[in-house]
Parts: sequence; structure tokens; C-alpha cells
Amino acid sequence: MMKKMFLSSLVVFIAASIVSSPPVCFSEQPDPKVWKHLSDDFYYNKINLIQSADSISVWTYRTIADDERKYLIEHFRESDPKKSIKYQKLDHQTILLKMDCRNKQSKIEKLVNYDDNESVLYEETYNNSEWTGIIPGSKPEEIYHDICVTSERQEQLHALKMKCEKDCDAWVRVDEKKFFRDPFTHQSHYNTRLDKCFILLNYTKKPLKVLREMKGNKIYGAVRSQKNGKTITCNVLEKTCKSEAEWDAHVKPYMEE
Repeated sequence: MMKKMFLSSLVVFIAASIVSSPPVCFSEQPDPKVWKHLSDDFYYNKINLIQSADSISVWTYRTIADDERKYLIEHFRESDPKKSIKYQKLDHQTILLKMDCRNKQSKIEKLVNYDDNESVLYEETYNNSEWTGIIPGSKPEEIYHDICVTSERQEQLHALKMKCEKDCDAWVRVDEKKFFRDPFTHQSHYNTRLDKCFILLNYTKKPLKVLREMKGNKIYGAVRSQKNGKTITCNVLEKTCKSEAEWDAHVKPYMEE
């Protein structure tokens, strides 16, 4: 129990220090052929990115600041004097971060602390760590922009957005050929998180709004009101609602992310 509490506090401390670490000079700079410098004393391994369908795992490298070293020395002074002495030589730390580029999240997979002779002082593998949102201005966000928001990815997203727009326009042209049809305006959007193309239809006479997913030709939800403003139908998938404003709020994530 105490170990879990310490690990939790350690992860919090590390996360806080990753957000904004004071500049500290390396006694020996990491190999620039392997480690790419981002800012301050923060680097990531640019040649050993572990990629899967939805994520990228990347090793980071940073020098331990004096206040963090002092914190660990004091923390172990009574509970583990030998470790406290070891941590007097604590020099740098590597963390294996898993980045969810689509949802802009990260989690720690492994942490290793080294002394100035590259001897391991502490290491821990986190098998059940939770995903957390990447904090604006943090070191993980620097990595996110460097390995997730690449020019190749931007070109890919642009192509998907253009395809979504064309597919929606084609669907509208087919609908316009129907003899009996209700006039409507439409808005298309490619949702990067869901990897889906949506069209939002706003029928002006009924009045009726419909959210449709294009590839599966699936209606995600609709809201219909009487002329007096009373809502007849209001749902987005399993979620029900009572007003058009509430429906718009449910639809917003599909049309903005």
C-alpha cells in the first residue's frame, strides 16, 4: 500500500516537473544522433519510435533538477537510507511515454533513474497507468507536436477532410434529384478523433436537424420540433434530450473534433 502511494506521488511529481523543468546543464550531452533536443534539458529518442495503429511510444531523457534530487534524498532518508545515499548521485531520467496522437493523450509505460555513471538507481514498469490529456505548454506537448503533427500527417488529414466534403456534396446532389424533397442546408466535417465523416442536415420547413455518418450511411441523431417550439424527437445515439439547444450540445463534439 505504501509503495503504491509513493509511486503515485512520484508520478505526480514527475508529471509536474515535465511540465516546466528549469534549465540544467548535462555533465555529458546525450548523443545528438539519437536524442533530439526540444527545450531546456528535455530530449526524446528520435530513432527508436515504437509505432502502432493508434499510438507512438517514445523514450524521453532529462536531467534531474536539484530540487527533485533533494526531494528524493529526503524521502528515502528514514525509510531506505541506502537508497537515499544512492540518490545523491541521481543524474538523469528516461521515461517511456505512450502518445495517443488522435486523442492527444499520453501515459507513462516505464521510468528509469540513472546516476552519473549510467548505473540504474530505480526503474519501474507501469502496466496499468491511465491516459491523461496532454497539458498545453508541457514537455509531452512538445513531443506531440514533433512526432504527431507532422507535415505528412497534416497532408493526410487535409486529404481526408477534402474527401469528406466531396462525399457530402455528392450525397446532397443525389438528394436534390428527388422529386419530393424538403429543402435543407448542410455542413460537412471530418472528425479526426473518430476517423469518420459527418454531415449535419438542417431542414428548414419541418423543422428538423439530422446528424448522419457518411461511410456507414448511419443516422447518429435527430431533433424535430413543432412550429410552437415543442420538441417531438431529440436524440444522439443512445442519448436523449429535451430541446434543440441540448441536441446541439450533444452534436458539437462530432462536428468540431
